[in-house]
Amino acid sequence: MLLRLPLIFAISYLIVTLLQFVAALDGIMHFFGLHWIFAIFAAFLLALIPAVGPLAGVYGAVQVWEWPAWAAILLFFWPYVLYAVMLSLGITTSFIFWKKTFAPFRHTAPKDIEPEYTVKDDEEDRPDVTIYIERK
Repeated sequence: MLLRLPLIFAISYLIVTLLQFVAALDGIMHFFGLHWIFAIFAAFLLALIPAVGPLAGVYGAVQVWEWPAWAAILLFFWPYVLYAVMLSLGITTSFIFWKKTFAPFRHTAPKDIEPEYTVKDDEEDRPDVTIYIERK
């Protein structure tokens, strides 16, 4: 099933793109009054621009096909909605990961370190200084 998901996504994206192209073609013919031959070139050029192509498709679907605006926006802008959801989930996951990663480093360590050993001088036996370590 996992190998079929990219294929399903690609086919649905192709169908929506073709539908968007036809809606943009009808919208350009309706708005500018162009012949369909010239409108095909204009619709193709508009389809190459990421946000303008879906807007032209929404205009054609709402004005010419008399679709409700919410349905046309949902149909033609679903990839952008999907990308926004994926981006927000990725940002949230990244934030949580870095927050957990750097949480131990946010706490400050105590400034005074108490040693476990003390150094003492043994001056009683010899005139030169002898140093030994004594455990506390």
